Amino acid sequence: MTPTLEHTYACTFPTLATEQRPTIPAESRVTWVNEPLAQELGLDAAWLATNNGLAWLTGGSAPTYALAYSGFQFGQLSPVLGDGRAHLIGELPLPGAELGASGNPTQPCVDLHLKGSGLTNFSRPGSDGKAPLSAVWREVVIGESLHALGVPTSRALAVIETGEYIRRRSPMPEPAGILVRVASSHLRVGTFQYAQLTEGEELRKNLVNYALTRHYPHLNAENPLDLLRAVSKQQAQLVAHWMSLGFVHGVLNTDNVSISGQAIDFGPCAFIDGFSRDAVYSSIDRQGRYKYRNQPGVTQWNLARFAETLLDLIDDDPNKAVHLATDVLAEFEETYQDACTRLFAAKLGIDLGESADGQTLDKVAAFIEKTLDLAGEKTLDFTGFFRALTDDAEVQNSEKLQSLLGQEPAETWLAELNRLRAETGASPEKSYQLMQGNNPVYIPRNLTLDAALRKVETGDAEPIQRLIEAVRNPYTRVVGNEDLEQAPDSSRFFTSFCGT
Repeated sequence: MTPTLEHTYACTFPTLATEQRPTIPAESRVTWVNEPLAQELGLDAAWLATNNGLAWLTGGSAPTYALAYSGFQFGQLSPVLGDGRAHLIGELPLPGAELGASGNPTQPCVDLHLKGSGLTNFSRPGSDGKAPLSAVWREVVIGESLHALGVPTSRALAVIETGEYIRRRSPMPEPAGILVRVASSHLRVGTFQYAQLTEGEELRKNLVNYALTRHYPHLNAENPLDLLRAVSKQQAQLVAHWMSLGFVHGVLNTDNVSISGQAIDFGPCAFIDGFSRDAVYSSIDRQGRYKYRNQPGVTQWNLARFAETLLDLIDDDPNKAVHLATDVLAEFEETYQDACTRLFAAKLGIDLGESADGQTLDKVAAFIEKTLDLAGEKTLDFTGFFRALTDDAEVQNSEKLQSLLGQEPAETWLAELNRLRAETGASPEKSYQLMQGNNPVYIPRNLTLDAALRKVETGDAEPIQRLIEAVRNPYTRVVGNEDLEQAPDSSRFFTSFCGT
């Protein structure tokens, strides 16, 4: 039986979703299916790889849509962006849920969405609407890695190879592909910006209602301030996760900030190898706007732009609306700092628990800053450093840390860390348990991933499949995967491209 898809968003907001057909070449075939995700969604992975599955994944004969949104790109407003090479295939009810024929979703659902699926009315001049196969696979790997690390994220359901060749960052043609991805929705800060610029107040009220009903059903479905607070909290926790993993998104424009709080749109992103707070991986971020250290501040700035689209809905008195929104946005920093401190504390084996007082949190936060300063001074492998701490705890010595920091700095740093552990009541066993569950062995090492992407362009998918299996089980060391643990010395010169 063919799974049923709905279009509650497109039906409710026809001016925000333009009916458009994807371009699916006749030679297209599904070359990879995310079997664990398919199972979670109640889908038959084997069927998805068939011709009928391909037809369903790409919209079949049902309506498909390109979504409209605006965005502050590198701080400059682009009033009309939208899906220039993407199509919304539909909303898939989660197992056990059903959707109504129209109106707001009454049960949990996810979006099925294509990237690299051809031109739309929102395509830039000169664009072909296609995506390189390497960019498609990059999003697969990053999504699977973040998911396994506990980060809310969109994920790839399938990869489609189209048989086409396109030109991007090199003069040589490269194979094209289409990503089939799943996300809680594709409502963005930029969606609300577009609605503010082009539509009336009533539509934005309905958009607030839709977003709250779909993503925050426990809240008042008509309160824009509740929506702002919920999105701010989710985004604060999301960016705290990124910081604790040394992850740099790369392009935190408002059109890449999801209302659901998921990470979306992985283009020029990367995990830091040699640590620097100023790490930048996007080839187009020449000013470092979206460097590692800036991610919390930029996210709060993006949320301020979101608040601006809600002010007249929050209160008729502009001054009161600004005051109320400002109070909510002020909560971002506290939420972020608390989440970030707790995540890093777990990586360090410090057991904060739920009842840690403010003084303890401040003391731990200061030690985290000292640790990151030390990591930056020595350009330590971010993931490798925290994993070495874990491995040393397992065998109860400091051999790996001494090799990274030097004997005296390691002993001084460890003495202070152990004092904090003792003050918070963490036993050696509890400390190790915390570190073991929060310090991955495997992340997508930048040059390793890049080499695997070059291989997949030639038809050799073995390296990318091996990497995916490793990052899906990031905390379990596997004999034979030693090469996937290491960051080559030359990785500090790595740059990522947006893939468009």
